[in-house]
Amino acid sequence: MNIRTLLRVATGLCLLVGLVAVGVWLWLRGSGRPVRQGEQALAGLSATVQITWDRWGVPHIAAETEEDAAAALGWVHANDRFTQMELGRRAGRGHLAEILGEAGYEADVYFRTLRYGATADRMLQMASPRSRRLLDAYAAGVNGWLTSRNGDLPPAIRLLGIKPEPWQPVDSLSFALLMARDLSFWNDRPEEERFRWLRHFGSAGTRDLLGLPDLHIPEQISQLATEVGEPATGPLEESPAQDELGDRPSPGSNNWALSGLRTASGKPLLANDPHLGLFLPSVWYQAMVRSPEYEAAGMTLPGTPGVIIGRGPHIAWAFTNTMLDDHDLFFEELDAAGQRYRRGDAWKPLQVQEELIRIRGGESRTITTYRTDIGPLLPVDALRGLPPRSLAWTAQYGGDPVAALVALAGAETATEALTAIEPYTCPAQNLVATFDNGELLYTVLGRIPQRRGEGQGSAEEAVAPRQDLGRLPAPAWDLSYGWDGLRPRGSNPTLILPADGTAGDMLVTANHDIRPSDYGLPLAADFFTTHRADRIGQRLLEATTWQRQEFADLQLDVTSLYARDIVAALAVDAEPLRGDAAKAYEALRQWDGAMELRGPAALYALVERNLLRGLLMDEAEVSGVRAFANKDRLLRLLRGQMAERWFDDLTTDAVEVRADIVGSALRDAWREGSERWGDEVERWSFGWLHRLTLRHRLDAVPVLGRWYRRGPYEVAGSATSIAAFGAQWQDGRQDIVYGPSMRWIVDWQTPQHAFAMLPGGQSGHPVDPHYSDQVEPFLAGELHLAPWSEEAIQDAAVSTSYLTP
Repeated sequence: MNIRTLLRVATGLCLLVGLVAVGVWLWLRGSGRPVRQGEQALAGLSATVQITWDRWGVPHIAAETEEDAAAALGWVHANDRFTQMELGRRAGRGHLAEILGEAGYEADVYFRTLRYGATADRMLQMASPRSRRLLDAYAAGVNGWLTSRNGDLPPAIRLLGIKPEPWQPVDSLSFALLMARDLSFWNDRPEEERFRWLRHFGSAGTRDLLGLPDLHIPEQISQLATEVGEPATGPLEESPAQDELGDRPSPGSNNWALSGLRTASGKPLLANDPHLGLFLPSVWYQAMVRSPEYEAAGMTLPGTPGVIIGRGPHIAWAFTNTMLDDHDLFFEELDAAGQRYRRGDAWKPLQVQEELIRIRGGESRTITTYRTDIGPLLPVDALRGLPPRSLAWTAQYGGDPVAALVALAGAETATEALTAIEPYTCPAQNLVATFDNGELLYTVLGRIPQRRGEGQGSAEEAVAPRQDLGRLPAPAWDLSYGWDGLRPRGSNPTLILPADGTAGDMLVTANHDIRPSDYGLPLAADFFTTHRADRIGQRLLEATTWQRQEFADLQLDVTSLYARDIVAALAVDAEPLRGDAAKAYEALRQWDGAMELRGPAALYALVERNLLRGLLMDEAEVSGVRAFANKDRLLRLLRGQMAERWFDDLTTDAVEVRADIVGSALRDAWREGSERWGDEVERWSFGWLHRLTLRHRLDAVPVLGRWYRRGPYEVAGSATSIAAFGAQWQDGRQDIVYGPSMRWIVDWQTPQHAFAMLPGGQSGHPVDPHYSDQVEPFLAGELHLAPWSEEAIQDAAVSTSYLTP
């Protein structure tokens, strides 16, 4: 074969490969596309369901029964978000390795060790007849969609070779548990790291880090901390990575409400923006559901029936995370055989269960999981010096979230809403609601642990209740520690504000300590600083004629009172400052704290990073514990509310004092910024530092991940401004890890519609027009109409589809 022939053959092969690649690409682009018009058969319906779609791909479901409405919601969820649902249910049941291979194995071990599947099973057993009917109908809707697709499934499902099993009612509860986990364990299991603090920094250092000078430390735990040897070395004990410096993915949020006494219309106003990890597709899926028994519009969670945050005919409601410490660790003493655990003077047998984990491309493995009377048993962690420990979590008590949220949508008064939410257990949320009768309501939704020994705070008790139990692991064998179940929901903090304003006209929650002054019961929690709440309250008090657009503008407020407080705390260091450090301080002193895309916000971000590194990162690095630098500790340290020991940089031979660390933080920030942007601070680019990249859960998959990804985008705001975007430092920039997962406003002056926007879109398909069509308007602070009345729905309609029996 001559050269010319070889070239022709090679060219032909390249062309063939190219055509095949293009064909595969087009096949993937077209596979599993959502359907939003026409007629689809769905077995089990009692009558035809009409679905009206607006320009944002939001479905408005009209059904003859609530079961039909639930089935239709299952159908539209699968239609737009089946990949998200499939990955979620597999994660919750510990079946990711079946599709991801070794990459999913550790996650499967985690979820099976903690027995999430068993918890979901328990919730299903506790479901009311109404909840069970809705869960069954929802599953039928998902399965009807699967059947109708005849194998034409979304790209990720086909690429991963997933053959979906029929959706089961318990899958919905597994999916709900994933959200509960994210909200409850946002800081992982902090008692484990606090035990390590006890070992490395002693009781005084641990109390200092927690800000609890009278923290109760169980004698047995203190003794264990001093007796345990240095943990084994390994990759987890390497120096903490710099990308841990910043804001951990935190389920923070804002919500606020005003009575008609503070609005231009005389009607209540409500706003909400829950802060969660930002991904594509978005966490939430907007929908409106209407049947004779159930009417609700707002944000749904794909995989579950019903509206989570939204409005009904007479109520509008919003959530923020209470930050409740709803899980505790109990160190266990096992017998020599490792088969029994001690309770007082008695020994009890461990519950043992074998779990088979199937691994794609590898051999299946069997793991053994254990349980005590407290909860799942975590094995010895020699790497971190942790003994076997049981995990108590409020979710393990079950509950019926479907019943609670469906009933909440039908509440007409604050009193009815309190009755509606009784079946709800976990995760604890700050519920703020407004009603068309003018009432406002605040309460903690969920159940609070009754920790043994903390007291009830009743007038008959001689001592005040303990507020600090649950902060550290407790000795399970000592019967004076433990949980005596959960408190009745009626004992939670609650405020009802009548329309006449006699009890107040404003409610604000922003993950801060929300206990009324007369609330005497313990409430262990990891509250956020008050700065966001203070800023919201400060702004709301500026007027008594608030309107909906002004509420929307307030959600975009980027002024950080926290940044102002940090700069104010540096005032004591100003006198000895010289040169570049003095320039940096003077620029910040004149700044108003606005975390805008251009200006001193960039200088502040660099200074804050340097302070965190210099003041608290060195202790974590030297001791080998997880990074514990955070905003609360930084401010307390600069205000003189923590020990001077933390100012010394343990990575140097010198003994540093406050002036050394503060001076170098200011000096180095100025030099870094001026080298990049020049000496005019007003021209510095905070947007260049502070970026949002929206990634898919499968972002790490080659090619596929880039296809699903959007961004980066320059974003104003910070974790401590109302427009809250928390970020972590990585390669000299701040990568945003959480922010508003949606925005939601209800104005009772215009009950025919609400207002909303997602930081993504309705669809999970990367070429669907509604995959990311809301990103840019979201970042611009825009809101779109969320129709409620039939007239508003028809005015917004762009297409209609029908599900027929």
